[in-house]
Amino acid sequence: MRLVTQVGGSIFAATALVAILLAADIKVDLSEERVGRVPATFEPMVGTWVVAQDGKEKVIMVDGRPWVANKDNPTKLLIQSARKLYGTSNEELMDNAKQFAYYPVAVLKSVNNFSDGTISVKFKTVGGESDRCSGILFNVKSNGDWLAIRYNDTENNVALWEFHNGIRRPVRFSDRSKPFPLDRSAWHELKMTVNGTDFKAWLDGTLALEYTLGSEPVARKGPPNPDLSPVNNPVLRPPVAGKIGLWSKTDSTSYFKDFVVMPK
Repeated sequence: MRLVTQVGGSIFAATALVAILLAADIKVDLSEERVGRVPATFEPMVGTWVVAQDGKEKVIMVDGRPWVANKDNPTKLLIQSARKLYGTSNEELMDNAKQFAYYPVAVLKSVNNFSDGTISVKFKTVGGESDRCSGILFNVKSNGDWLAIRYNDTENNVALWEFHNGIRRPVRFSDRSKPFPLDRSAWHELKMTVNGTDFKAWLDGTLALEYTLGSEPVARKGPPNPDLSPVNNPVLRPPVAGKIGLWSKTDSTSYFKDFVVMPK
C-alpha cells in the first residue's frame, strides 16, 4: 500500500510539474540581443525591426521611416519569413503581400500556437507622420490572416482589427467618448486576454475594450460588411489558435519591451 501511494504520489507530482511547465509564463528576454541587429527573438515579416538601446535597456524598435520600400516590394521578406515559420513560401501569404505591407509585423519565434490566456507588452511611441500605432499581433494564420489589438497615438484609442483576404477591417473600437491621451515620452502597457470567446484589452490597467469572438457584426450605418461575419471569415471564428507577435502601421516608429505571454 505504501509503495502504491508513493508511486501514485510521484505520478501526480510529475503530472503537476508538467502542467506547471506547460502553463508557465513566457517572458521575452532581450538581454542577449545585439543593438542595431534584427531581433533574434522575433521573426520580422513586414517592415524594419531592429534592436535599439533606450537608456540602460534593450528594446525592439519598429522603424517606420523606410516602410515605403517594403510596401513597394514586400515579397522577398515575406517569402523568407514564411519559409522559416511555415516551411514553405506559402502562395496565400504571397497573394496578401500588397495589403500586408501596410502593416509591419514581427512574429514571436518561441510560441507556435497561442489560444487562451494573456499577452502583454510595454510600448513607447517614438515617431510617425502618417501613423503612430503600437499593437499586439495574434491568431496569425499560415495564409497571413491575423487579428491585432492596437493603440493609436493619433486617435488616442484602442481597437481590435482583423486582416482577411488581403484587406484589414475594424472589429471593435474603444469608447470614442473616453479617449486615451498618453505621454509619448513614457512607457505604457497594452494587455489582452482571451478566454474562449471572451476578449478583453487593457491600456495601462484600464479596461479599454471588450468583444465576443464569433459574434455577428453590428454596423453604425447600413448593413455590416459580409467579411466581418464569422461565417465568411475564419480568422474571426473561435477558438483563437495561431502565432503571435508585434504589430504596427505604415510609418509608425515605436519601442517595445517586456513582451509576456501567460497561457491559461
